[in-house]
Amino acid sequence: MPVNKVARFVYLVRMSISKRLIPALAAVVLAACSSQPPYQGMGAADLYDLALRQYQAGEYQDAIRALDRLFVAYGGWEQMSEARLLMGHAYFAKEEYLTAQSEYQRFVDRYPAHPEASNAALGICRSLSALSPNPHRDQTYTEEAITVCRNVVLDYAGTPASLEAGGIANAMRLKLAEKEYLNADFYFRREMYDSAIKYFEFVVDLYPETEWAPRALLGIYRANTAIGYDDLADDARRRLVQDYPDSVEAQSVRTDESGS
Repeated sequence: MPVNKVARFVYLVRMSISKRLIPALAAVVLAACSSQPPYQGMGAADLYDLALRQYQAGEYQDAIRALDRLFVAYGGWEQMSEARLLMGHAYFAKEEYLTAQSEYQRFVDRYPAHPEASNAALGICRSLSALSPNPHRDQTYTEEAITVCRNVVLDYAGTPASLEAGGIANAMRLKLAEKEYLNADFYFRREMYDSAIKYFEFVVDLYPETEWAPRALLGIYRANTAIGYDDLADDARRRLVQDYPDSVEAQSVRTDESGS
């Protein structure tokens, strides 16, 4: 092969290799840049401000990462309490309620006299109520939420947190009452009236202030009527009309009585 053709061949090979290597080298450079420690050069206030902006933008996981960096690098920062509370809010917004509960509890334990302690306690109440399942499932979290929320009502009386916690506790009691009522109705529909009456009585005795109590009394009335225990049926009817006179259920037994 002539010398000039050999030289041209070598040149073309080098150019081809260069075109393949340049993108690869660029990728290596970018990877090296991206492997630099995140938040490099940021102080505690900068990290908190970044996390707060990310939280407000709905970028909850990014906010959590920034806060984690803050906790590791600046454990003695004077505004660490605000950062801890924000961490609880971020996990709650991510619907990671168990972790949120832990973060709120950590805040309450570390900063019991802090002005935001009531909101952190409310965060625990909210987290447990969010973990409360539908009435057909185990209600352990529901019962725990009632206890915690009632403590918030007592410990922070007169605050907005106390008012909200009271509402959540009431909602959780409604769920427990509904669960007992559904148990009773399960047996009633299968004509297992003695078991149905037992669960209906649980509702009336334990949750008399709920909307499920008059429904349960109506269930007791109808179950005893089906069995033939007319005296017990009459007792349930009288109690229903007396204790819940404006309820739909009281109206229904009045109708039954007038039609009989």
